[in-house]
Amino acid sequence: MTNIDRRRFLALGVMLAAGCSTTRSGTGSGEGKLVGVPGSTLGSSRRAITSVAMVGDSITEGSKPVLTTTLTDAGVEELRIEGKHSRRIEVGNGKGDAPLSGIITVYNLLAEGVDPDAWVIQLGTNDVGSYESAEQYGELIDKITVMLPEKPLVWVNTFRKQYLDDTIVFNTVLAERMKTRGDAAVADWFTIASAPDESVLRSDQLHPNDNGQLALSLLVLEALQQL
Repeated sequence: MTNIDRRRFLALGVMLAAGCSTTRSGTGSGEGKLVGVPGSTLGSSRRAITSVAMVGDSITEGSKPVLTTTLTDAGVEELRIEGKHSRRIEVGNGKGDAPLSGIITVYNLLAEGVDPDAWVIQLGTNDVGSYESAEQYGELIDKITVMLPEKPLVWVNTFRKQYLDDTIVFNTVLAERMKTRGDAAVADWFTIASAPDESVLRSDQLHPNDNGQLALSLLVLEALQQL
């Protein structure tokens, strides 16, 4: 990994100042921990991660160039990023302007033979507010994780101010699911995106601006380092 340049260092400072963390879910106690500055390699001493596949919505789509630079600089040699506006986890058949759902997108990647060292999922933003219970959100998350049973997994949690209560429910369920699954980490986008004193979102209070895209990419990198 090349030295972190000034912009990345400043973005990381924003993250740490906001109290942002990445929670590791493993096979041990399952307790979350605060992780620090990205190190010189990607992956723990147990494994090296040189290939990554990421599926997300418009947040991923807009952040793709920065994600690509950050992850390739960290040593990822094979990177596939599939982000699409309005993408939901289960809903979406790709007809007209509607995007393919996350489930179909993951299925298609697997059918292509995409077999990365780790997966990153950034979905849920367009689903919060559309379900009535924590159980339904859990079932939704399970439909993705069951497709990737033996692979290290990072899931970026969500922030949607319009549906804040549902966002909190979704993120709580997500953290529980990742803890139960093991070999997984939650990249805590919610904490930095919801911080009132940080400037990481556009005026729509949903999509990351330039600073936010950089912070998001570092969150993903941090989470991958904990797998």
